[in-house]
Amino acid sequence: MKAATFKGPSKPYLEIKDVPTPKPGPGEILVKVASTGICHSDIHLFKGDFGPVMPGFIPGHEISGWVEDFGPDVKNPWGLRKGDPVIVSWIVPDGICKYCASGKENYCPAAAGRMPGLVGLNGGHAEYLTVPEIAVIPLERGVDVYYASPIACAYGTAYHALREAGVGPGTSLVIIGVGGVGLSAVQLASAMGAYPIIAVDIRDYALDKARELGATHVINSSKEDPISRIKDILPDGADVVHEARPEPDLKLSMEVVSRAGTIVVTGLGGPKSTFSVNVLPFVINGVRIMGSLGYRPRLDLPEIIRLVASGKVDIKKLVSHVYAPEQINEAYENLEKGLHARAIVKWG
Repeated sequence: MKAATFKGPSKPYLEIKDVPTPKPGPGEILVKVASTGICHSDIHLFKGDFGPVMPGFIPGHEISGWVEDFGPDVKNPWGLRKGDPVIVSWIVPDGICKYCASGKENYCPAAAGRMPGLVGLNGGHAEYLTVPEIAVIPLERGVDVYYASPIACAYGTAYHALREAGVGPGTSLVIIGVGGVGLSAVQLASAMGAYPIIAVDIRDYALDKARELGATHVINSSKEDPISRIKDILPDGADVVHEARPEPDLKLSMEVVSRAGTIVVTGLGGPKSTFSVNVLPFVINGVRIMGSLGYRPRLDLPEIIRLVASGKVDIKKLVSHVYAPEQINEAYENLEKGLHARAIVKWG
């Protein structure tokens, strides 16, 4: 099969090679890949921020496709058949630990060592991949499988963060950084009834896309003071601030969050990334700061798929660029230049 394999931490990061098509082992499903997303977490991976990566590793953790085959001992609780459209979660919980049992499967310790395309398991930048069946979630009728891959990371990460932060009808929301996750958060928050939704970025292109996806206000923080603009719109501050930049910094968030408000952080940062908080306003204003990792695959992903199938979220609006496999290094170059809303690579 054709696959994009890791070369090393210097550009170009990947090379297209012919590699053996994997066979599903016990409890695994073979997926024929339709598309994969181009995510900023991959840049962290290529640069070694998550630890050393062996040459030949296949990245790509935002995956959609079709069921191709089943390994032995597959329980198949969804009743999947060959040819059914699916998405593949990059979080692969064991389903039995105390975190899974309490509805926190995104923090399952077993998942930390087996993340397709990130850690331990080859990913979806290929024509096929095998994954444990718990990571395979069916798509509903009417959801375009080619454009569904961002559900498996950008939408999933944004959705879980918004839900954890308590976003709902009438929640005032500021989203700082409108890349793939931030733009997904804008679109999902609009579907959830949040108002107002203020998007902050330094790229006019991203802000235009944010407005298209449901932002009520946009602020280019390189051209105007975001604190004064946000305070003009929300004198008491925002109920929720979503820090979605790849390198989070809570200075702006602490200035614009309301009393008893919530700051939720999804940007991973590098291994040396830190942030500091002035303790006095943090305590006397009762601000809640929370990190949010990914999503719960068996709970959050089906909910997002239903939102898409109902027409409340149009996933095609998020995708700004579509690449062929041979253009994958160009795709990552353009990602680093900030040219994408969300880009996908079509494999199927």
